[in-house]
Amino acid sequence: MRKNIKYSFLVLTMLVSFASCKKDISLTPVYFEPTTFTTEAQLVYQLIGVYAPMQQDALYAQGLWGYLEAGTDESFRTGSTASTILTQLYNITSSETNVGNLWRQLYNGIERANVIIDGATSVTMDDAKKKNIVGQAKFLRAFYYYILVSRFGGSEGIPLKKVLSTDMGTNFNIPRTSSKEVYEYIIKEMTEAETMVPAINAPQSWQSTVPTVSIVSRTAIQGILARVCLNAAGNPVNDNTKYQLALDWSKKVIASGLHSLNSNPAVAGTPAYANLFINNMRNTVSALGDEGIWDAAFLSKSNASGAYANTGFLATQTLGATMGLYCPDASATGIIGFSGGIYRVHNNFFKLFGPGDLRRDWAVAPYLYKNATNTKYFTLTVNITGAGTGAAATAFTNAAGAITSVVIDNPGSGYATAPTISFTGYATNTTTTAIGTGATATAVVTGGKVTAITVTAGGSGYPTVYERAVGKWRREYEINVPPVRPQNNTSCNFPIIRYADVLLMAAEADLKVNGSPSALGIEYYNQVRRRAYGLTPTTPAPTVDVATFTMQDIMDERSRELCFEGLRRIDLIRWGTINTVMQNNLNDVLANAPATYTVAASLAPTNFLTSPSKFVLFPIPSAFELAQNASLTQNAGW
Repeated sequence: MRKNIKYSFLVLTMLVSFASCKKDISLTPVYFEPTTFTTEAQLVYQLIGVYAPMQQDALYAQGLWGYLEAGTDESFRTGSTASTILTQLYNITSSETNVGNLWRQLYNGIERANVIIDGATSVTMDDAKKKNIVGQAKFLRAFYYYILVSRFGGSEGIPLKKVLSTDMGTNFNIPRTSSKEVYEYIIKEMTEAETMVPAINAPQSWQSTVPTVSIVSRTAIQGILARVCLNAAGNPVNDNTKYQLALDWSKKVIASGLHSLNSNPAVAGTPAYANLFINNMRNTVSALGDEGIWDAAFLSKSNASGAYANTGFLATQTLGATMGLYCPDASATGIIGFSGGIYRVHNNFFKLFGPGDLRRDWAVAPYLYKNATNTKYFTLTVNITGAGTGAAATAFTNAAGAITSVVIDNPGSGYATAPTISFTGYATNTTTTAIGTGATATAVVTGGKVTAITVTAGGSGYPTVYERAVGKWRREYEINVPPVRPQNNTSCNFPIIRYADVLLMAAEADLKVNGSPSALGIEYYNQVRRRAYGLTPTTPAPTVDVATFTMQDIMDERSRELCFEGLRRIDLIRWGTINTVMQNNLNDVLANAPATYTVAASLAPTNFLTSPSKFVLFPIPSAFELAQNASLTQNAGW
């Protein structure tokens, strides 16, 4: 057995049987003290420590879906000015603290996994349990390396540290291993782990009495392997042989039958697409057979009831608060829960959704709150009044707030004559006064349905798309009820990978392998589309099914389906399209954003385009990594 070190901070508890961890592994040798594993409990506690980095701010508490990754064509952070320094704005230096924290947390997790893999042989316990623990550790170590190589590696790679720090003597100078070699190592380690970890429907007694997506399962490993292989197949490694592997691994998840797209609403009046995100917000463990595959689990000291009430665990998650629909109520007794509506959506992204796509108005909140009541203020509503029911439409505005077009989302029925069209909208601030004036439009009715709406006067001052906040995770569904509700933190779980992602990866890999999509690849793609329009995912639907698809279709569908889940930036990099996409986004912002949002919405693309080859990678942290490792080189441009 090697060496371990003492714990120096409280580790957030996992959702299931995990308890607070008391071991913190650091790469700084001076803190290491000899400790020998002797019991199963010690090994389990160490495994908790391997999971713990995922709950840190730099990873899934905010960084990997927010301030590190969100600077693309989907969303932007309001309130940013030319002097604001954020990783997602592409204006940091190599000493940026947030980037350094990500690097440090990932290598901490790697070292903790090394301790398990090195020391498990010394523990006398059930062999199947031990195999499972070691398998999870191997996978998590490889997963952390994947995050590192995809963010910092480029083609030159990252330091690949396979041994304990205590085995390295006094020489901690580790050179880069090329990204191609790192990806090969990651795939090998994950492939070995896949045979060691049980399926989600066969958890061991020490994990949980019910299946849970908060612990790595076999399908979680298979799904992440598909993701890793697609990244290895794309830029900058461009190993095309990995497309077939990506297809094989994604098909294993599909063939398992253990996951499916949620097809029923979690709450009446919400789309089935919202089911998983409502459950994330409620901290509800996904049921066996549904869409969840692997979540980063979060608890909060705000839990007012249940098994974890009053346990005092750190509240680290900010989903729903930082990235959530606007609500100014900051009181602990608020019904809705505070959110500054900080993350807003880009106009180009909003226009990706077709009429009737139910994902749009869930991912991009059509309303906001102005107080602690349940009153919803819709950002921009097309009022269709007249004899008939069900007609609904979306109005689009320009930078001046003039209505430029109206798209029919639902034609309704029973309209004997053309209904009257008017518009009402509210800005994202505390006033409850409707804004906008002068817009008029006329409707055409055919066969009792509203078939066309034509703008006759655009008016001015109506809310633009930029008033609509990201709404995927909504605090109104939060389990933390009054009287205890922290202002800035939630206990929302984060979906690292879910079944819709697997279907779209399978469709993409199928296209790449075959040159054009096979019938099976088209079916994978169509299942995601059907659910988006409120239809049964596995039942053919001529109204929304496609006969084929292109890579551009895949790119757009992944954005519509997986928006704000921390995948877009890495997708754009591996596809080699990030430069073009950022330029197109900047052009659209300058043409369509109102003056109040132009600076904030344009900062990321403007800064990125000054040096694209530099900003596709994070800098190697200079303050403590380059200064300590003489064998390590900095990424180009930093």
